Amino acid sequence: MSEVQPVRVLAQLSEDAVPLLRSLRRQPWLEVEVTEGLDRLDGRHVVMVGTGRTPGDAEADALSAHVGRGGGLVLLGPALGAWSRHPRLAELAGWAPGEPGPATELRVRPIPGSPISDRLDPELLLHDRLPLGEPPPLDAAVVLTAAWHFADRAVAALRPVAEGRLVYLGLGWTSAVFDHPDFQRLVYRCVLGAAALAPAPPVGVGLYGFGAIGREHGESVEATDGLDLRGVCDRSPERRREGAGLFKVPTYASSVDLLADPSVDLVVVGVPPAQHAAAVLECLQAGKHVVCEKPFALRAEEVARMLAASAEAGRLLTVYQSRRWDPDFVALRAAVRSGAIGEPFYMESFVGGFGHPCSYWHSHEPISGGTIYDWGSHYFDWLLQIFEGREVTAVSGAAHKRVWHDVTNADQVRVDLSFAGGEQASFLQSDVAAALKPKWYVLGTGGAAVGEWRHETVHSRAWTGDLVEERLQPAEAPARLSLHRPDGAGGVHVEHVSLGPRVANGFYRNLADHLLLGEPRAVLPEEAGRNVAVMEAAAASIAAGGRRLDVRI
Repeated sequence: MSEVQPVRVLAQLSEDAVPLLRSLRRQPWLEVEVTEGLDRLDGRHVVMVGTGRTPGDAEADALSAHVGRGGGLVLLGPALGAWSRHPRLAELAGWAPGEPGPATELRVRPIPGSPISDRLDPELLLHDRLPLGEPPPLDAAVVLTAAWHFADRAVAALRPVAEGRLVYLGLGWTSAVFDHPDFQRLVYRCVLGAAALAPAPPVGVGLYGFGAIGREHGESVEATDGLDLRGVCDRSPERRREGAGLFKVPTYASSVDLLADPSVDLVVVGVPPAQHAAAVLECLQAGKHVVCEKPFALRAEEVARMLAASAEAGRLLTVYQSRRWDPDFVALRAAVRSGAIGEPFYMESFVGGFGHPCSYWHSHEPISGGTIYDWGSHYFDWLLQIFEGREVTAVSGAAHKRVWHDVTNADQVRVDLSFAGGEQASFLQSDVAAALKPKWYVLGTGGAAVGEWRHETVHSRAWTGDLVEERLQPAEAPARLSLHRPDGAGGVHVEHVSLGPRVANGFYRNLADHLLLGEPRAVLPEEAGRNVAVMEAAAASIAAGGRRLDVRI
C-alpha cells in the first residue's frame, strides 16, 4: 500500500459537488485540485468533469493531447452530453448518452470483474436521473447498469481512447446524489479506473488458530473477492482436519510454518485473548498484515507494543470489530449522527439473561480477561462511537459472583463511564438477569433512542410431525429500534426505525477494498485500543472495590 503513488486529479465540477470533493480529498491515494480551465494538461493527471459546459477549441485540443499521452478522463452526469456538442470531443468520447429521464430511485447493479464494481452490494439505490440515449460503443466495457422499462441500461462504462482511458459515470444530475456515500465511492473507483492502476493480485490469507470462530473467518474470506484463503494453523490435529475439510487448504501445526509461506500476505489471529499480543507481534515481525480477533488485547501496554510493531514493519494491523455492521447498531449510529435526538448525553446498554455462561475459555478469567472483555469488546466499541470524539475521563466498575461458581468469570459486571463534556454511559452484562433491560437506552437533548430485545422462536417440524420450537438468545436477533421525540404539546412522538439488511462480510469486504483500492479502513487499531483501555480501567476499578478511576482515554 505504501508503494502506491497518489493519483493527481484535476476536477471541474458544479457547485453541488462540494460533498464529493470533500470525500475525494480524504482519500490517501488521490491528490485533488479544482481547475477552471482544461487547456493546460500534461497527460499525468486524471481529468474529472461534472458540468454541462462544452469545452472550447483550445480545451478540446488539450484534452485530445492529454489522452494521447496516456491521460485519464472521468465524465460525470451531464458532462458527456455537453462534450458531444463539440465535434473534436464527440469523436474522442465516441458516445452520446442522450437526455436523462426524470429523477427517480435507480437500482444500480454492478457487473463483477472490474475494480470499479468488485465487492459492491448487488444493488445500490441512488436517487438520480438516467441518460436514455444510445448504448456505449462496442469497445467500451460496461461496469454498472440500471433497469429501465424492463431493459438494462449502462450507467458506467470504461473505454480505451488512444493511449489513455475514458470512464463515463452517468450519475451526478441531482444535487442530493453528491452527498450519497455510494455515489462518492463509485466516483473514486472511476478515477482509479481512469488512472489505469495495475490490478492488485488477490491477498493471500492464513488463519492463526482455528477455534470456535475460525469457520466464520474462513467462510468470510472465501466469500470476499480479492481475498484468497491459503492456509489454516492450529495445534489441535482435530481442528486442523476440520479446517482442511471445510476449505481444502494446507494446514500447519506450527505458526512458524504458516508464517514462512510466501503466499500468505495477511494473517487472522484467532487464538484466545491472553495470547493475542504475542501472536500479533510474531506475525508482524514475519512481515505479514494482521487481523486480530477482539478483544484486541487485555492491557493497553500490549496495544502500544502492537501499534509500534505495525508502524515499524509497515504492515496493516486491524481488529475484527465485526458488530459495527449489525443492522440495529448501524441504524442507531445513523440516527444519532443525523441529530435525530439532538446531542446524546446519557446512554445505558445491557446484554445477558439468566443462564450458565458458555463453557469455552470465554468464562475463564486468566485467559479471557474476565466478563468485561467478552461482550464488552463490542459494547464499548459501540459506546465510544455514539459519543464520538469525546474523551473518557472516569471509569468505575462493579461485579457480582453469586450463582455460577464453577467458572472464574463474574456472574455480572457493570461499568460506568464519564466523558469530558459531562456525558455518561453504562454497560451491564449479566448471566443472572431473569428480566432484561433494553439493549440500548440513549437520551439526547432532542429526544431518545431505545433498542428493545426481541424474543424470537424458530419453528420447525420433526419427522414425526411434532412441532419443534427453538428459542433464540436475545443477542442472536437485531433489536427493535425506536426514536422518541417530544411533540411540543406535552406528548411524545414514537418512530419505529426500519433496519437495513445486514451487510454480508462487511469487515472483510472493507479490508479488501482498503488493501486493493486504498479505500479507508472501517476499523482502526487505535479505536480498538481505546476499547481495551476502558476495559482495563474497569477491571482495575473492580479490583479496587469499585473505586472511581480518573483517566484520559
